[in-house]
Amino acid sequence: MTEKKTLGVLLLTSPYTFQNSHTFYDLAKAALEKGYAVKAFLFVDAVNNAKLGQEPDPDVPMNDRFQELADLGVEFQACGLCTTARGFDQLGSDYISGVEVTGLTELAEIMGETEKFITFGV
Repeated sequence: MTEKKTLGVLLLTSPYTFQNSHTFYDLAKAALEKGYAVKAFLFVDAVNNAKLGQEPDPDVPMNDRFQELADLGVEFQACGLCTTARGFDQLGSDYISGVEVTGLTELAEIMGETEKFITFGV
């Protein structure tokens, strides 16, 4: 039996300023449909994507989209220093379920264990 391939993603941007979060959402769904596992690391302003309580109008809240991905099996990690700098709880209570607050060591692990690694930044 072959092992499932994994797509790694580093997301650097906030949810509504750039198209990156929407593109990541579409890519992650397509990868899951093709049988890939997906691991995402939220870094710098990207930690805002999974924050609870977003109410953009008329867009679907990005945290709802990320929750959908987490429910489908996408593994999310958020940078601990980035969350602290933005006043978010280090235990993850400000985030959708399925987000683990970690550090750069975990980012390096994701990069080392994935077949493909993509960065969405500016």
